[in-house]
Amino acid sequence: MVDRMHSGEVIDEANGFNILNCLECKFIHAVVSEKTDIYTSHYYDEEKPDYISSNESETAWWDQTYGDRLDFADELAGKELSNWIDIGTGPGLFLDAAKRKNKMIVGIEPSSQAAVHATAKGHEVINGYFDYELSQKIGTFDAAHFSEVLEHIEDPKDFLNNVSKILNKDGLIVITVPNDYNAIQNVFVSETGKKKWWLAPPFHINYFSHKSLATLVESCGFEVLESTSMFPIDLFLLMGDDYIDNDQIGKEAHRRRKNFEDLLVKQDNNLKRKLYLEFAKLGIGREIVLYAKKK
Repeated sequence: MVDRMHSGEVIDEANGFNILNCLECKFIHAVVSEKTDIYTSHYYDEEKPDYISSNESETAWWDQTYGDRLDFADELAGKELSNWIDIGTGPGLFLDAAKRKNKMIVGIEPSSQAAVHATAKGHEVINGYFDYELSQKIGTFDAAHFSEVLEHIEDPKDFLNNVSKILNKDGLIVITVPNDYNAIQNVFVSETGKKKWWLAPPFHINYFSHKSLATLVESCGFEVLESTSMFPIDLFLLMGDDYIDNDQIGKEAHRRRKNFEDLLVKQDNNLKRKLYLEFAKLGIGREIVLYAKKK
């Protein structure tokens, strides 16, 4: 299969898109023939109408999650990273956590609805896409955070090269992406014959593993410092809690996940870190969180 600069085996099809294990990109992605603007206006109205309100209702959990992410970045850098940019900031929950830790931070968000929401909380938010043109205007930063962004980007390598331009010497990036085609997902699909629910083009077009994400980051001039996981919520599927297309079961699984993490952190946050690092070594965990330094 060859499509412009992409070649490799078509391993799946979803929503009319071929899913390619790309030899050039070295990660799995949908074959997209034309660029579409699907995030600036209607994304939070039509695709995720409850996203902002549901996440704002979990501010304590997000503050702990993002706060630990900020602390871990400082530890890996060996210094305090005081000046951050958050790309794809959504309703501004990472901005909230950074502000509580006295970080200077700017958010970038293409959705006007989410940008207005984050700005109303007192944050500096640029309503637009992060691209080369914007990277020339916004100055430089100690660190860049982008969570659940790279899976939506048509050209992740170009995106990362633009991020590199706005980072100071030895600047850090903190990336979170879904951990797709992971072992737990594959077991569930194989045993049940269910659809691969994580395939969702045109909104979600890139599919990463720990290895493929690290390879991409390194090809853009970064040194990987650590690759860890978030909670492997897919495990509930193997326990009989099939939350696919069942929002009620999904919310209960998420509640149990938060309860697990809350109790663990109260006793020993370092244990949580160690556990999730071990999950990452096995390729387990619903999301990948990768920390890397600009060379």
